[in-house]
Amino acid sequence: MPWARSTKRFIDQISAIGLALGGSAGKRLSQKLGYRFSRNTLIQRVMRLPLPQSGLPRILGVDDFAFRRGQRYGTILVDLERHCPIAMLEDREANTLAEWLKAHPGVEVLSRDRSKTYKQGMTQGAPEAIQVADRFHLLQNLSEVLERYFAGHQAVLKAIEKQYYQQQQARASVARQPTALQAQRNEQRRAKFKKVHRLRSQGYAVLDIAHHLGMGERTVARYLATPTFPEWQPQKRQCWSQLDKYKPELLQQWNRGQRSTKELYKLIQQQGYRGSYPTVARYTHQLKQQQRSQLSQEEGRGACPTDLKDTQPPLSARRATWLVLRPAKQLNSEDQQWLERLRQHSALSGAIGLAENFATLVRERQGDQFDAWLKSAVESSAVVFQRFAKSLQEDYEAVKAGMTLSVSNGQVEGQINRLKMIKRQMYGRAGFELLRRRVLSAS
Repeated sequence: MPWARSTKRFIDQISAIGLALGGSAGKRLSQKLGYRFSRNTLIQRVMRLPLPQSGLPRILGVDDFAFRRGQRYGTILVDLERHCPIAMLEDREANTLAEWLKAHPGVEVLSRDRSKTYKQGMTQGAPEAIQVADRFHLLQNLSEVLERYFAGHQAVLKAIEKQYYQQQQARASVARQPTALQAQRNEQRRAKFKKVHRLRSQGYAVLDIAHHLGMGERTVARYLATPTFPEWQPQKRQCWSQLDKYKPELLQQWNRGQRSTKELYKLIQQQGYRGSYPTVARYTHQLKQQQRSQLSQEEGRGACPTDLKDTQPPLSARRATWLVLRPAKQLNSEDQQWLERLRQHSALSGAIGLAENFATLVRERQGDQFDAWLKSAVESSAVVFQRFAKSLQEDYEAVKAGMTLSVSNGQVEGQINRLKMIKRQMYGRAGFELLRRRVLSAS
């Protein structure tokens, strides 16, 4: 309009800044560009923008995101063919999703995780659409099942680990002896584990068992899910340092006779090291200590020290699961040796075979062999796999579609990462309407 105080181009520029950066960050950028916008002006312009009108999607991806983790969640809907979000819902209830689908008919394929809530909403809102269970979530479910199985055979894993180190003549990995207090607590846990199973055999429900024993419901359910007492599993923390990628060069120079920490520090600084001098000094001190410990056994100055970093974690249930489910081409020779030992043990071979076969079905999309795998899992002696097979049978059509079609929720996960970045930019002003406009309009 000729009498307007702001031109359309000017308003478009304000709106673009507000969509990209939000209030405070947009204000700082606008001042650099010569404008004098306040953060409220930018947000008001964004709120005046109409929501983009997109056509009806043919393939739709659905997933949840957190407004506040553990307390409040919403739902994002992504057009998987056009690679953009088309709607956001204020909750993740089945009725809300069903109403949206009824108001937007024509969706042919719906991709989701294993959520029963979304399954119910899709069935009510678009009963004729094909539901597809995301392959990543199928493998994630398999990982959780296999880890629970290994957790119930912790003694077997420890025996395999001990035998491996003995045959390799490597340094023995001796677990720390528990203190008296730890041993006492372990016995208390073991006693409660027996009481849980005894009360369950008498017909008590999970809620009643938790009430009588003063335990959490999830702990009771976890105890009931395994026939053997789950031993404590040590976990080794992996700490990353800026010095890690320069340690081979430091070790090489040390073995050549360079013992000056200052010279070594200057050398790796020239190669791009941005860490502190004390970090390098601590590492060279470790080299000196290791070399001194070898002097009593070897003549002269002793052998050159090996790399000090012990990267071999204990064979826990989680690591065993990682070894089984990781693609073979990504395993090194040592990992393959560990995996072969796991396969050879009679107590683990059946579960490992089921897990590897299911992973192959998902990764290579061999849906025609899904029925045969279900039969094998139901007939197996592993209770956790029997329950897993039962849950897959309850979602049979979606799981089989996930093993057959190329549709996945990968794009949706990427859009959720982008949504999280926008939400964190908006601290203090993260209302749902503003968040929805920034996510949908900026895409």
